[in-house]
Amino acid sequence: MVTTVSNQGLAVSNGKGVAPGLPSKLSIRWLRRISSTSAGVPIYEERPKSRAPAMKELSKLLCDHFVGEDTIMKMGGYPKAANTIRNSMPISKRTQSGDLGELIATEYVDSQTPFKVPIRKFRWKSDRKMPMHGNHIIAILQLKNGTVKVLKGESKSAQLLSNATVKSAARALDDHNGRPNPSTLAFIAKRLYEAGRDSEGKIFASPGVLLAGDRSMRPL
Repeated sequence: MVTTVSNQGLAVSNGKGVAPGLPSKLSIRWLRRISSTSAGVPIYEERPKSRAPAMKELSKLLCDHFVGEDTIMKMGGYPKAANTIRNSMPISKRTQSGDLGELIATEYVDSQTPFKVPIRKFRWKSDRKMPMHGNHIIAILQLKNGTVKVLKGESKSAQLLSNATVKSAARALDDHNGRPNPSTLAFIAKRLYEAGRDSEGKIFASPGVLLAGDRSMRPL
């Protein structure tokens, strides 16, 4: 899966010839779908005069992705947590743009596919001036027969939506033979165990489960 954000709009390619919509609130308040020359690649652009209401929805998502609603409430609510929230947000335009692309990609996967992204990784970002390393999106789908399917996603932010940008994302998806980055799996596993989500953590702590040669377990 490739998600690209640019001044020209937002493009999402899932490689399956399917063009689902964005999360409803963002779609209704902020973006509209426009024509695309590529099958299975929906493209969206900003609706006229839609930025202000969209920012209200995005501000909630930013707080959740970078700090977490439960953490904010434990701190006494948004006013008391304001300084922590502020100091958690990226400050350079480049990092802001890249992080926003990853946030939108995460919300897209969770709301428009059967796969689920297990954690909001920006909550563990140690330096707001820098992007996080590792795979941008790792999501899993557990089938009733016990099979685990993996979705590996890459987000790119660029001023122009060019072939070079998409090719760069595709190359990143090809890393590790198309499989998840083992370091990313370890990072997710640690966070899940810390949260007491041991059954989920066990999946990510056993790379053989996700990186096995069984073709039914390959990234989509």
